[in-house]
This record gives sequence, structure tokens and C-alpha cells, in this order.
Amino acid sequence: MGTNINMPSAGQTTNELLVTAWHKNIGDTVHRGDVLFSIESDKATMDIESYAEGTLLRMFHEVGDTVSVGEPMAYIGAEGESAPEKQQEDVDDYVPIPTAGGQKYAAVQESASPKIPESYPGTPSKITASPAARKAAADAGITLKQVADETGRLPVKRSDVMKALENKTGEEQYTVSPASPMRKTIAGRMMESVTGAPQYFVSVEINMEAVIALRTKLNGHLKETGIKVAYHDILMKCACVAIKSHPLINSSYDNGNIRSYRHVHFALAVGLPGGLVVPVLQDVDCRSITEIAEGNARNIERARSGSLKPEEMSGSTITLSNLGMYGVDSFTAILNRPEACILAASGILEKPVVRNGVVTAGQVMTLTGTFDHRLIDGAEGAAFLQDLKRFVEQPELLLL
Repeated sequence: MGTNINMPSAGQTTNELLVTAWHKNIGDTVHRGDVLFSIESDKATMDIESYAEGTLLRMFHEVGDTVSVGEPMAYIGAEGESAPEKQQEDVDDYVPIPTAGGQKYAAVQESASPKIPESYPGTPSKITASPAARKAAADAGITLKQVADETGRLPVKRSDVMKALENKTGEEQYTVSPASPMRKTIAGRMMESVTGAPQYFVSVEINMEAVIALRTKLNGHLKETGIKVAYHDILMKCACVAIKSHPLINSSYDNGNIRSYRHVHFALAVGLPGGLVVPVLQDVDCRSITEIAEGNARNIERARSGSLKPEEMSGSTITLSNLGMYGVDSFTAILNRPEACILAASGILEKPVVRNGVVTAGQVMTLTGTFDHRLIDGAEGAAFLQDLKRFVEQPELLLL
């Protein structure tokens, strides 16, 4: 009895393949490993080898046909044997074989599947399965035992895995719960921000060693007062000084008008278990670093205790989002409308820096500004960040 050669699988992205060439003709002798035909998937062209020996008695498809995975392509049998009409054999798993000309696929022929006993000998890892079935199950995150339990046969084939996945998609794969009022508010504001203003991003790397040293000295000096200066406090102070030369940063676009604010009211994004709040510290440009630290600490405590009043979360002219405690390399933030700028501070990471032509280790932070392009052009945003970088790297300039 002869053997059907079926269309192999070419991966998870498509179930239909184009026949591009036949390399044997009806009546030709075929040996195991001979290339029978070529196919084209959405990613590559592959040569398909025969796993059977004999005479090519029938070709079920022609060049140019699009054929589904698992359909019979050819029938190989003994010379003079009567070739059957098109039929489906249970052979559907193929193992990729790297070759100099690309990938070849050889079919794995499997015998009739015996019924699975009520209990498995050994562990589930002992369940027999084709290589393609094992890969498909691993990619889908299901066990071979799950597939075997559902199909009731061994060995497990790739088609069994696909069938199990089809059945699984009919099950409920998620739960539904109502969003909290805070989450609904955040969702609405984020959507309004993205759709309501054209935003662009500019990043700079800042050497933080001078600020690290300054913070250490300040906290040593303030130890008995209970005040503790954070990096975001110093960043806010530096940003206020830089804004003096770039007043558009501290403005907003309002129906064809530009609102330029006399003072800098800084919002600080504070993450909470249920979402995000942005308490506002008023008149930061008129405060010392110590006063900024006191105000931010008070706002953070009130945010975490849920005691912030609505007026304490409004009226900001610029926002700082600091994810440095999570050690992120960099990130971008979405504008807190109607503000024209939000600053995103990364973690302070040890990176190679150049000093006097010598590469050495340095403490570096990436600061990314998001700007409203209706107000602030790219050059203006970049110039602001360059000035801010200068004040952070040389904090003694804050005294001028």
C-alpha cells in the first residue's frame, strides 16, 4: 500500500501555502529525502522532501494552487499500483531541516494512534508526541497531557494540539470587572491628552554625580530637622531656573491664545495601588530646595493616605514623573493637559562617561521631556532640556 504526502505546516502564521514548483513527475522513482515540491509561505520558500519510497503515482495539486496544511499533495506507491482518489491521511507534522539553500521540511510519518489508557505510566512528560506537537503545545502554553486527555489518543500530533486550542478558544479566557472611578478618570484624561495635543519627545542624558553629592550634603545638614531632600526636589528647582530663559515651557495653549503663567506650579506624579494622582506644589519658583522637599513630602503622604483635596490636585503648569526608584533606563510620559510640558526621570544608572578624553564609570540619568508642539517647537524643547541639564550637572549655578 502506498503513502500520501501531505502539505506540511510552515509555522504558526499561516495555514495556507502556495505550490511554486514540482521536482518530480508522474512515474518518477522517489527515494526518501528526495525533494518532491516547493512551497511558499508568508515568510519563506521551502523545499519539501519525501518520507516515502516508491513511484510517484499521483499529484493532487498543480503549481500555483494554494493548499491548506494537512491536505494530500502526492501519492507514492509501487509501480503499477492503482493510485487512489484524493484522500486525507493522518500525517500532519513536519520537522524543519536546515540546508545550504534554506530550510527543507521532511514529514514525520506516524502510525495509527492507540487509545490512551485511563492512567498514564510515568509522568506527563512521557506522553509520546511528535516534535511539531511538542513545539506547538509549548508555544500555546498547554501540556501534552491536556491535549491527550481531550483527544483520547497517543501519540499526540500537531493537529491534536490545534484542535485542542480551537476548543479552548470557546471557553471564557478572562474576567470582567468594572473600572474604579479613579481608573475611569485616568483613562479619560489620557485619551483626551493624546487626541487633544500633538506631542513630541526629547531626551538628554545627565551626569548625576554633582547632584548625588549635593543631596548627600543637604540631607546630612537637615538630619535633625526630619526633612529629607529627594532627587525630584532638586530637579524641580533646576527646572524652575531653566524656565526663566524658556517661559513657553510654563504656558498652555487655549483656543488660539497662549497663557503664560507668572509662577511655576509643579505637579508630581504619585503612583498608588489603584492608579495615579498628581498633587501640585504651588509657587515652586519662589521656594528653596528645603521648602520644595517639605511640600512634596507632605503631598506624597496625603496622596498615599487618600486625604488630598481636589484643589491640591489642580492648577499645575508643569509635571514631573519620576520612575527612578524602579531602575528604568528611560521612558516617555503623556502630557498632563493643559500643560505644555511633562518631564520623565529615569533611574540613576552606572554608565561609561568620558572625562578629559578618558572613559570611566559615571552615574547617569535619562531625562525625557514631552512637549505640546502647538506651543513649543523642537529647538525650544531641546534648548530647555540643555539648560536644565547644565543646572543639574552644575548645581552651584543655582546660586547665581
